[in-house]
Amino acid sequence: MKKANILPVLEKKMKDLWQKIEHMMFPDDIKCIFCGRDVPNFYDKPYCEDCEKTLPFNNGTRCKVCDRPSKEAVCDFCKQEPKFFEQAFCPLIYEKQVKNLILAFKDNNKRYLAKGFAVLIAKRVLESGVKIDKITYIPMTEQKQKKRGFNQAKLLADEVGRLLNKPVLTYFKKEKDDVSQKFLNYKERRNAMLGTYSVKNVRFNKDENVLIVDDIITTTATVNYCAGLIYPKVGKVYVCGVARTDYHGLAQ
Repeated sequence: MKKANILPVLEKKMKDLWQKIEHMMFPDDIKCIFCGRDVPNFYDKPYCEDCEKTLPFNNGTRCKVCDRPSKEAVCDFCKQEPKFFEQAFCPLIYEKQVKNLILAFKDNNKRYLAKGFAVLIAKRVLESGVKIDKITYIPMTEQKQKKRGFNQAKLLADEVGRLLNKPVLTYFKKEKDDVSQKFLNYKERRNAMLGTYSVKNVRFNKDENVLIVDDIITTTATVNYCAGLIYPKVGKVYVCGVARTDYHGLAQ
């Protein structure tokens, strides 16, 4: 029994040690988050010139609501499925080296990547000119967070809050782990979301705009569900993620 209790402690210490080693190899504010080369201005571009040429940026004509590539100002998906949030901000597309890095951030304990990702999100928010008063994030269940050791959305929110100089608050609680949503479309994900999240007993202000942070935005089902829980209580709700997935027919 005692050995079983010691193992999680040792595992955490090993993870913390490895994280410190990674910090020494890739110090914050100096290195390209993708290849580790020196960059001249991390808070302008947390990536080097070579990586910039190949990164899948979410640029060009996009839906002004969900931030997916679209020839129309508002994509057909958002016309058919009105959102509880005003606008989404996703600086990258979830593919190639972006996908690999986000998976490493989430699953390989590369927490230091949150700072670079947050720079990209904060720049997109600032460029939009929208007013943000409070920042919150998509939570994990206590069991899953304990197993992973951290909530990647919370880390991102903390860094975005620091860059935008806005407070980060915990508005939501995840009541249960949801089933795998990999092959579910928007409506299936939306239905599976029922009862998954709840709002904590916190004070809201109708004059304040809130930014909800997540790591990846796919069909918008998760961020939209959480936005719907608070939108009557606040001014406007905005959402953001590091990357937007190229989900093809999953929105239908």
